[in-house]
Amino acid sequence: MLADADVADLKAGYAPFAEKISYTWLVKPETGMLMIQGRADSTGAPFCLGEMTVTRCMVQVIDDIQGYAMVQGSDHEHARLAALLDALLQMPDFHAKLAATLMAVLKSREQQREQAMAKEISDTTVEFFTLKRGE
Repeated sequence: MLADADVADLKAGYAPFAEKISYTWLVKPETGMLMIQGRADSTGAPFCLGEMTVTRCMVQVIDDIQGYAMVQGSDHEHARLAALLDALLQMPDFHAKLAATLMAVLKSREQQREQAMAKEISDTTVEFFTLKRGE
């Protein structure tokens, strides 16, 4: 959910902890390409669909906890925040607060996106009817 979230939501979720948390870079944000594979009907043989730009980052916070993130696109700030929040979610002191605030917001936004997509798809659904010949 952190990789798919808006950067503004991640900034708002990390803001209360920014002063308390110090971190070191294990892997600074770096942008690269990944080959994406697909399958016909999710069952066929895999085939190369194309390449996608991604940014990855890895940080280490208090107690040697490591946070990792890989996000679509080339937004270094998004990768940094996602990695930091990943590390904080692994710590019991911060997990409960983040789960109740940021993760709840991200989950509700994800559900809204899914509902909007389902509505958009249902608007284009075509139903086929078979008529019996009158013989």
